[in-house]
Amino acid sequence: MKMEQVIGSAVPDVIPAKATNLPDNLSPQCIGREFVRCYYTLLHDNPNKLHRFYLDQSTFVHGNQTDETAECVSGQRAIHEKILSLNFVDCRTKIKHVDSQPTIDNGVVVQVSGELSNAGNVPRRFMQTFVWV
Repeated sequence: MKMEQVIGSAVPDVIPAKATNLPDNLSPQCIGREFVRCYYTLLHDNPNKLHRFYLDQSTFVHGNQTDETAECVSGQRAIHEKILSLNFVDCRTKIKHVDSQPTIDNGVVVQVSGELSNAGNVPRRFMQTFVWV
């Protein structure tokens, strides 16, 4: 699915933690599109709550082109601390492409690419992958 939009609408207070909590009749594309809208809206509006998308079994890796090795953190608390350390302020996201595919056992893998601008800086390209099991 190809999309181009700037994220910035309301996000529900309750966010499903697992893809299996969603109705069977939703396609991976529908799940991915709604997840991306919620995730990047929350990144803009309230990044200190972004960790709520992750479980204690989750991992989070953040790096850039100059990092030789990006640090991988595991668990909701460590992910929360890592996200806070990234100092997201008025983060603007322009989504260019979302690809959502089913996985074994009714999971969904979502790959997102676009541009991200933090604290009014020049937008930078990004790619992010989420796996819901």
